[in-house]
Amino acid sequence: MNKTNGKIAKQSKEKIAKALLVIMEQYHFKEITITQIAQEAELSRKTFYRLFSDKEEVLTYLFDNLYTECFAQMKERKVQHYWDVVQCYFDFWEAHNSLLTLLKKNNLLTFLFEGYYQYSFEIFEYVRTKEIVDEYSSTLPYMLAYSVGGMHSMLMKWVEEDMKIPSSLLIEKLKNGFMSAEI
Repeated sequence: MNKTNGKIAKQSKEKIAKALLVIMEQYHFKEITITQIAQEAELSRKTFYRLFSDKEEVLTYLFDNLYTECFAQMKERKVQHYWDVVQCYFDFWEAHNSLLTLLKKNNLLTFLFEGYYQYSFEIFEYVRTKEIVDEYSSTLPYMLAYSVGGMHSMLMKWVEEDMKIPSSLLIEKLKNGFMSAEI
């Protein structure tokens, strides 16, 4: 594929992802058709199917881009500790609160977990080292599943309560709770 075709494909993918979000404002995700998405994106169904196999793949594409952006913010902040990762994760989603609300409305919050779990290995290696990843290779998938599962459950609870607590205060309360001798 030449660079022009790659650039056009990327632009078309972006249009399709944005179109899906626009339509989700009015229709539940399960009700949305490929035709609606293609029409909203002002592309043909043929173009849609050249780029995606179904609307779930569009969500995966959208989430992959968001996780890449979140990880870039972690690198920009030079996070080096677990709590820094958690804070950055929640700050990122707080900045995308309208998207979280839309996902909640469409019962798609659980879809976020799978993508983030995949990125957690890369994040862990960034925060620690490749050597530590290799040393803990047999237990790391369990440790990350536990950690990411907890973060995601907390994210879902926060969204259910309309994100009323600022992310910085939420994480501070969580840290204090874990460090408390009474709990």
